[in-house]
Amino acid sequence: MQKAIVIVPKANLYNIDHSHNCCHSEQEVSDELLSGWTVTLSERRGTWGKVTTHYGYCGWLKLSDIKILNQQECKLCEDSTSGFLLVQRLTDVLAAPKVQASLLTTLFMGSHVLPCCPPENGWQKIKLANNISGYLPSIAVGSPQQNMPLPREEYLQAELRSAILAYAYSYLGTQYRWGGKTHEGIDCSGLTFMSYYMCGITIYRDAVIQSGFPVREIPFSKIKPADLLYFPGHIALYIGNGQYIHSTGNSKSFGCVINSLHPDSIDYRKDLAESLYAVGSVFP
Repeated sequence: MQKAIVIVPKANLYNIDHSHNCCHSEQEVSDELLSGWTVTLSERRGTWGKVTTHYGYCGWLKLSDIKILNQQECKLCEDSTSGFLLVQRLTDVLAAPKVQASLLTTLFMGSHVLPCCPPENGWQKIKLANNISGYLPSIAVGSPQQNMPLPREEYLQAELRSAILAYAYSYLGTQYRWGGKTHEGIDCSGLTFMSYYMCGITIYRDAVIQSGFPVREIPFSKIKPADLLYFPGHIALYIGNGQYIHSTGNSKSFGCVINSLHPDSIDYRKDLAESLYAVGSVFP
């Protein structure tokens, strides 16, 4: 077992065992991993590696997309106070602290970077997972706070629910992409995962309530904004007043959209409304 870190803006995770020499068209993408995310490498086969993500998802990726971490780098990645989380949809990393500087790369919301020094004049110098240094606007970074205790005060819970939905709304209009987790393309569980992840909560990546993760089933009568709606093979975030936001591959509403559970609404999706089987919440 070796700890590694994603060094490209995003890496595809596949669910195919590459020991069977299947062609690329037969490989099925199951997830996307973002720059600065850590994985545990358990097996190598040619140019492919079998990994487990920091949120418990397993699959195969290209070894060229990751870098093996030494002991010091492992400790640095485990220190939640040492890094930054990118909080804007897309962030250009520039060669110098000015907008005219050459572009080094573009990272997605949710990527992790390391600060090189305190911010200055609205710019933050950072180091990428591939050890390249660059600059980005200070407002593009936040502090990652994964798996923090959930607040019990109602007003704080309301603020957190609003923050989760604010991140979900940022994906409105984004195209549907199977396994996607970015504003280039996102799927249903990618949307729910990222909306919670950006607020410091790690939920299961797929459209089921999984033991070992914080989501628990609740009665529909108890539902509140930012709770989760479960359909067969699909998941959505409840907004309120019978509406929900989700990313759908449906040909009539392809992408991240808002739909309704109410039959008299123009945004009603009968197929989903009639197949809703569970509601989940992380809140106490």
